[in-house]
Amino acid sequence: MRSTVLNTAARSTRPNLQQGQAIVLIALLILVMFGMLGLAIDSGRAYVDRRDQQAAVDAAALASGDWFENFNDLSHALNGVQVYENDLRLYGATPAPAHQGPNFVGPYGVQQDIYTYTWPQGYTLTVTATNTTVNGYEFEFDTAHQLPLAFMQIFGGAKAIPITASATAIVNNQRQTPALLTLSTAKCATDLTGSAQLTVLGDVYTNGIACLDSNLHEAGNCYGAAGSNCSIAQYYCYNGSAGFVPYDPATTGGSCKQGDTLGSAIVPAPTLPDPGYLAGAATTDCGGGSCYPNSQSYNQWNRGTWTEMLPGQYDTFHLSGGSASCAFLDPGVYTWTNGYSSDATGSMLSNELRPPDEPLYSDKTNTALANPQFWNQNGTNCWGQFNIQPVTLTSGLGIKHQGGGGQWGVELTSIRYDRFTDGAVSPNPCNSLAGCRRESAPSACQQVGTLDGNNQGIAVNITQNAPGAQYYGVYIDPLGCPDGVTNFQTNFGFWGRFVAPGYVGLNPPATAVGPWPSGSNNLLPGPNGQAGWTCTAPTATVCQISYTQLTGTYNCYSQTHAPLCTPPDLELAPQCFSNCPPPANLLSQENAAMSLEYPPYTGGDLANENYCQPPPNPGDPNAPCQGSEVTPGGVQFYFPNGSCFSQNAQGATYVYAGLQYNWIVIYAPASNTCNESLNGGASTQYIGTIYTPGANWTINGSDRSPLAGQVICYTATVSGGGQAGIDFNPNYSPAPPAARLIN
Repeated sequence: MRSTVLNTAARSTRPNLQQGQAIVLIALLILVMFGMLGLAIDSGRAYVDRRDQQAAVDAAALASGDWFENFNDLSHALNGVQVYENDLRLYGATPAPAHQGPNFVGPYGVQQDIYTYTWPQGYTLTVTATNTTVNGYEFEFDTAHQLPLAFMQIFGGAKAIPITASATAIVNNQRQTPALLTLSTAKCATDLTGSAQLTVLGDVYTNGIACLDSNLHEAGNCYGAAGSNCSIAQYYCYNGSAGFVPYDPATTGGSCKQGDTLGSAIVPAPTLPDPGYLAGAATTDCGGGSCYPNSQSYNQWNRGTWTEMLPGQYDTFHLSGGSASCAFLDPGVYTWTNGYSSDATGSMLSNELRPPDEPLYSDKTNTALANPQFWNQNGTNCWGQFNIQPVTLTSGLGIKHQGGGGQWGVELTSIRYDRFTDGAVSPNPCNSLAGCRRESAPSACQQVGTLDGNNQGIAVNITQNAPGAQYYGVYIDPLGCPDGVTNFQTNFGFWGRFVAPGYVGLNPPATAVGPWPSGSNNLLPGPNGQAGWTCTAPTATVCQISYTQLTGTYNCYSQTHAPLCTPPDLELAPQCFSNCPPPANLLSQENAAMSLEYPPYTGGDLANENYCQPPPNPGDPNAPCQGSEVTPGGVQFYFPNGSCFSQNAQGATYVYAGLQYNWIVIYAPASNTCNESLNGGASTQYIGTIYTPGANWTINGSDRSPLAGQVICYTATVSGGGQAGIDFNPNYSPAPPAARLIN
């Protein structure tokens, strides 16, 4: 029988061809896996390194823009490099950079500086700072790092690979904001011909072709497209100080004074885009004045010799002369739905709060009256007036001078409390019921004598209310009016605040009830006086005080009213701009300049365009309103599509905007393509920016710069035979955009 047992011996002698292949495959797979792992690790490290560098240059570029905006020089702007170092943890001293520049590059010759930094950790940073003139400064940060590879070099790759990142920030400095910008690209977008004279402090810029003649007095640079004849203008000397008066270098020997600059023509110039400013309150919760109380068409209140107007919508508005033709504007947005026209002698519209009997700025005795009074310009006769007289009181109520009798000096200030009710502004100190107090400069001093033995007091009589005044502040000098040599404002001390005739209410705001003063209306104590000395005499404003109690006056915080606080700063000389010196007895005086509002500073203007809230403390005396949110009393004129503007030289409009409106005093959307006319006279000025990107403006005027800010429009024409001025003032212009990344 055949055996079925397998012959294993025979099988064992046959070779196995697949033996050992798995080990080779595994080895190859291990190499691939390590390569993939190395690629993943090195790629991840490269990604992290790239993100770290990008974050570092983003932060550094923004920081450089912020530093430049604050200090306006490259040495401070380069502090952004420290931000780059800190973010990448590059410790130790910052390496000295290699500097190239300044270079002048591109078709417009812009200035460029290049700084290169190298660190031993393998990082290289290149900072390119480019002054793009009107478009501001650009800071480009380019970083590169040689990243050592952990695994890939094992497989024959490079030992390190370059990882790069880039960021560019731009910041516009206020000094580079043009005084006049026309957005049209057409020929003669800026047109100055004929015998009209235009004096401009600041840059004139047109995206089109400028058509000029030698009657343009340009205290800045003239920018225009190819074909512009900017070189024909007369260039004046200037600097960046607010309120600077430009001058012809011929008057100083053919060159500018030290520190001043002579402008030049820059043609061709790059196109400057529409800044796209927003109307703010006019297009949000205050649209049509809806956020203001009692807002309705023609909401005007008769206050006797003047009219009080509330913000809101007004139909066709024509400011004409005649009885009670002075209009005082409460703060807010005025929407002129069907146009605004001012053309008549004997009319005036303003939001300026001025004292009764304004003193002449140059009179050291402070007793002479200014001519003209602000509210007596243009033949209006609306200015506030007062007188004082001694009155005999019952025993024990009289005032006591030294030596049995003597002279007292009395000054008044106009006071009102205004609200700004836009909830989008924060912090908003003017949103409460009391609002923000505005207090004018002091009046001229009036002097009266009393005898101690006659139990006499002083009656202060308002014979005509100052437009806008709800209260009056009374200040006393026990030495009488200043003698022009030894005595001045520091000897006047606050006596008390009194409700204006025709108003009632101890706590602000006062309520208007009428009748309005005509004749003598005594400012009485008791329930109508507050925050000062006590006087119980029923017929006197000042009583029950002695000479010695009125000495020792002191400088107070502007928001504090207490006995012996000194009065606000006095008014200044009339504006000198295109005509210097200004014509005598023609221009009203200017308000005091901006100042910090706490000792040792005196606050400056505490009522009008140079007043701001909340006051920064501590603050910068060179920029006293930096960080504030509201200009109490500010207004904005809003012109919707189809609503046009006409200001004639015979009419008078003197208004200022404010921080809450980004200093835009006249706003019209781009869809408004009206032909606007601004023919300003001695009593007209718009303080702030005119922003009407779709409108065409014809500007003329005389005696005073009708524009204190800037003009942004589609086209601009200066015609006629008068003298006009645009006085760019950085205090009344929109804030420059903060540093922002553009790459």
